[in-house]
Amino acid sequence: MLKFVLFASLLVSVAVAAPVEDQLNAEEQRALEAEQNANAQYQFNSNIDDKINDGAITREESRDGTKVTGSYSYTDGFVKRTVHYEADENGYRVVKDEMQDIGDGPVFDENGQADVEGSLIGKYSIKLDNSSDKQHYKGTNEHL
Repeated sequence: MLKFVLFASLLVSVAVAAPVEDQLNAEEQRALEAEQNANAQYQFNSNIDDKINDGAITREESRDGTKVTGSYSYTDGFVKRTVHYEADENGYRVVKDEMQDIGDGPVFDENGQADVEGSLIGKYSIKLDNSSDKQHYKGTNEHL
């Protein structure tokens, strides 16, 4: 019986101490995250030039500490739109938004090629595969 009482007392003391320990860990975690955010840096980009469906999408973004800047752009045969943005402790905001008329709509080209490039994925190209009803695109061995 004495062993049971000692074991039960030990469990109760661990259970009572756990929330204080969790709270300290949460405070330490917040401090670590704040330090990591203040020192964070990255940069990436991506580009899709789709000459099959007559469209394009580009994006680039960089981060230095808590400030993020970037832009994205797309064309759809009608317009080209480019948005420049930044985000920091004051939130996300668009700093410049450009729109330009470029045509009367997309022009489909079954012999076209879509080129894809990104800082994280490398480069590749695809073409429409007219030889199969099940497969729509085939990769190419050509590099940009």
